[in-house]
Amino acid sequence: MTETTIIINVGVYKALGIVATIIAGSWYLSSRLTKVETKVEGFDNRLTNLQGRLDNAFGSASPMALKPAGIQAIEKSGLKNWIDSNKDKLLSECESKNTVLNQYDIQECAFKFFDTVDLGTLEQQIKKSAFAYGWSTEIMRRIGGIYFRDLLLEKHGFKPEDLDKPTVEIKNP
Repeated sequence: MTETTIIINVGVYKALGIVATIIAGSWYLSSRLTKVETKVEGFDNRLTNLQGRLDNAFGSASPMALKPAGIQAIEKSGLKNWIDSNKDKLLSECESKNTVLNQYDIQECAFKFFDTVDLGTLEQQIKKSAFAYGWSTEIMRRIGGIYFRDLLLEKHGFKPEDLDKPTVEIKNP
């Protein structure tokens, strides 16, 4: 038997072309995945709202309000006391990061703020409470967000039931 050797001769320019193609392909794929992430961005909030409703932590009626289990959880976890004790600081911090011109802005501000607020040493108690109720920490944070939203609405002269009242008249064409 005769052994055959195949030699592939790739020039420097061809090798650079292959590397450039791989980099360009990776960049393109990365930008496409980023667009997919952006389109799914609000999904986690919707999922948290759905889970909280299914777990009877808060209601699905508008405006969203705490149910007895949510009220019990916010009180027993210490979250209500923490919010009340830090009320002025939390209100100021939330408003400095968001525009609050109407009831909708206020609700979005409160919910976004509570999704990421630093709970400090209370974080461990929130985790314990979430575990005890069979909820996620996101549900506990949303419960805090609903309570905080009501405080923010009150500061701006609204009530939770004002969330359903349009501030401008909408005319049909």
